[in-house]
Amino acid sequence: MTCVSMLKKIAALGLLLALTVNAGFADSVTEYDLKAAYLLNFAGYVEWPDSPKPVTICVYGNNPFKAATLSTLLAAKAGQIDAAFKYPLHSAQLADCNIVYLAQSEQDRFDKAIALLRNTPVLIITDIQDGLPEGSMINLITESNRLRFEINISTVLAAKLKISSKMLKLAKIVP
Repeated sequence: MTCVSMLKKIAALGLLLALTVNAGFADSVTEYDLKAAYLLNFAGYVEWPDSPKPVTICVYGNNPFKAATLSTLLAAKAGQIDAAFKYPLHSAQLADCNIVYLAQSEQDRFDKAIALLRNTPVLIITDIQDGLPEGSMINLITESNRLRFEINISTVLAAKLKISSKMLKLAKIVP
């Protein structure tokens, strides 16, 4: 799959969101609807040492994602990506996740969560506009009104995760 085809798939998921939910929702696809699509798509481009089934995507902190959006995305990816969303209440539960999205509500506690997960095979994703937090692996950012992502390769490698070259081509790489 080329970079262009991956971008087309992400755009198609956004369109799918707009078309498959109710008409009121179609007019208001949000930034977090797109971020939810990214989280789910990332699961298909990352290799974990133990190949988890399903991939557990945890949202830690105030959940910015709509339940209808997540349900629609999971249904659209059925048969392609086996994933489930969970919402841990305590940082000790994060080690049971394969992907952790640290919500902005937890920004003051990122250090604790990241320290707990350091060098474990858990993909840590944030969406801080002021730069990739130390220890985070992927940061979702908005540039020129477009959703993009940056990746800290050294943190990913320390966690013994492998990210597809197709995904790396689309990312801004942070040393």
